[in-house]
Amino acid sequence: MKRPLLTGMLIFMALAFAASMARADGILVPGHWPPPHDVIVEPLPAFAIKYHHVKVDIEGQLAKTHIDQVFINQVNREIEGTYLFPIPEGAAIKDFKMWMNNEPIPGKVLDKDEARRIYEAIVRQRKDPGLLEYVDRGLFRASVFPIPANGEQRIEIEYTEMLTKNNNTVPYTYPLNTERFSSKPINDVTISVNIHSKIPIKNVYSPTHTVSVRRPDNNTAAISYEEANTRPNIDFSIYYSLSEDDIGLSLLTWKPKGEDGYFMFLAAPPAEVQEKEVAAKDVVFVFDRTGSMSGDKIEQAREALKFSLRNLNAKDRFNVVTFNETPEPLFDKMQPATKANIDKALEMAGALTAVGGTNIDEALTKSAPMLTDKSRPSFILFLTDGLPTVGVTDVDQILADVQKAMPKFARVFVFGVGYDVNTFLLDKMAGNHNGVPEYVRPGEDLEVKVSALYRKISYPILANLEIDWGAMRPYDIFPGKLPDLFKGSQIILAGRFKGSGTAKVKLTGEAQGKKESFTLTQNLSDTMPLNDFIPTLWAQRKINFLLAEIRLKGHNKELVDEVIRLSKQFGIITEYTSFLVEEPGMVSSEEFEERALSSFDRAAAPKMKRESGGSAVNQSVNLAAGQSATTANIGVQGYYDEDGSMVSISQVQQAGDRVFFQQGRVWVENTYNDKMEVLKVKAFSEAQFQLLARDPSLGKYMSVGEEVIIMVNGQAVQIGAEGQDTLSDKDLKKLFGS
Repeated sequence: MKRPLLTGMLIFMALAFAASMARADGILVPGHWPPPHDVIVEPLPAFAIKYHHVKVDIEGQLAKTHIDQVFINQVNREIEGTYLFPIPEGAAIKDFKMWMNNEPIPGKVLDKDEARRIYEAIVRQRKDPGLLEYVDRGLFRASVFPIPANGEQRIEIEYTEMLTKNNNTVPYTYPLNTERFSSKPINDVTISVNIHSKIPIKNVYSPTHTVSVRRPDNNTAAISYEEANTRPNIDFSIYYSLSEDDIGLSLLTWKPKGEDGYFMFLAAPPAEVQEKEVAAKDVVFVFDRTGSMSGDKIEQAREALKFSLRNLNAKDRFNVVTFNETPEPLFDKMQPATKANIDKALEMAGALTAVGGTNIDEALTKSAPMLTDKSRPSFILFLTDGLPTVGVTDVDQILADVQKAMPKFARVFVFGVGYDVNTFLLDKMAGNHNGVPEYVRPGEDLEVKVSALYRKISYPILANLEIDWGAMRPYDIFPGKLPDLFKGSQIILAGRFKGSGTAKVKLTGEAQGKKESFTLTQNLSDTMPLNDFIPTLWAQRKINFLLAEIRLKGHNKELVDEVIRLSKQFGIITEYTSFLVEEPGMVSSEEFEERALSSFDRAAAPKMKRESGGSAVNQSVNLAAGQSATTANIGVQGYYDEDGSMVSISQVQQAGDRVFFQQGRVWVENTYNDKMEVLKVKAFSEAQFQLLARDPSLGKYMSVGEEVIIMVNGQAVQIGAEGQDTLSDKDLKKLFGS
């Protein structure tokens, strides 16, 4: 009697850009694998997942990963399943918990050859390339029967691994890419990572996710990520650095063959900072109290100002300048942050009313000279919700006046409230004076945004930073102007370098008016496979820097050319380059450059000229986010449109170090040209598996989709519905040589 083969599946697979070192997540496949020869295929819906919890404990460099998942059978009868766990390189399975009828289910570790046969069998049966990424891995397998009708199956598995340290930096990654295979969003996804080290922990960084980091002490870090009702589509990765120095420095490098290198530089203070190590600062709060601020805005502005005043440090000095047609300083000059002075400022803040016009020029030119002590970190926090309407109203003249009045050592942090602000004025103001612009859009909480920024800059540790890069010979570093270093923050720079050999990098800054320096010595050829995210991170920052230059300084063909080239090369789509995924053939057409320039001029140029309104504010928000990007996930790209709604980009995928654009049903590698000769291979045929046998690394590119054009040693190969069933020796020699 023939045995039915139940063939739905849910696969957790590693994100392609980290595939070379991806850790494995569990796969529950309906049916028995490997299957008997005489099977009847019965398609069924994939298993759903109720929750996915991951707990990671890292002691020094030894990581223990515990996975807890509940799978849901969506079929109205009992079914059999096979649990598969692709084993991470160098990892050891320590525990496996799955119970049937109060009996533990045993599992077995398979070698790479046995594992590959199972992977290929599932891919052939399911006509789904997702598992091809694992064809060169080992496997843990367990049979699961019965899984109750419409019931649940909980599975727990634990493995340990020794993490590799590069100089003083340690990476950890956990695959979380389920987007293409989950039958529905997962109710609950959580990852918690607890790190403890005898050597103090300094930088903690995730290139993939926005995480919460808690630092109870210098030797402990707790990282958490959680989402509800989601389909995770990117691996979870973190880096942490270990250093005895007061300021921890990290340098990560990536060097493609035949190219200049890419790098990411991080600097962070210790988690525990003594009061004597915090620099005394000078702050001038310049707050708009014009008529347009009435209602909720003035209420929130009052509370934001009160929060900032209450959080001044004992050695700080401050002043408050409110303005409408004229500026009104609370004090004649900077005052120490005594209780009496703060109480007076709080009383004034509570009595703020909104009336009158907007004299931005005089408000700032009268406030700037209050900052006189270059030995102290000095800030102006400027908040406005309107366009200049009183006094000097020309944007260029206001910028020139402020430039003349503002000390070079001062930092200006700008808050634009609502859509009736001149974004060109505010963006340039912040950029000219080593600050950042923030925008509070309708519906957002002004108090929360101001408080968050003030909390960040409350405790200066190192100011006026400079870096001596030694033998690195860097260029195109973003951000170009170094920010100050504050308690609880870290600096992240991305750039390129020409140097080789050993580089001695020295960071210098001022602490309590004295020069301090910290050094890091590193061989520039030292790198880790996971570092291949760095070029994408760098490209995000450079593209958005160039776009900001074009927007604020005017159209420049050379800059536009570079934006389009980088967008195509790295698959980074902005609101100005969205035509790359909207117009068929833009990626592979021989006339690409001419058409791309025309599309940019038609779609982007008019929008970039808008100085105020919702479109202008959202453009500034998008560009600022891109210039300070810390994640390198092009799979979840998006931008705010004119209405403030998020536009998601789904037509780009990154696999390993390659980028693919979707054109109709086909995913096309970005280096493909439609004038190239193409070798067509039928999907799931013997020919496709011949390619994999010759080069298993092709699996991560083939897993992008059933219809895909990939480059194999300079030759274009199309995997799809039509093509050869087998490859001749001549074909293989053409692709791989002898």
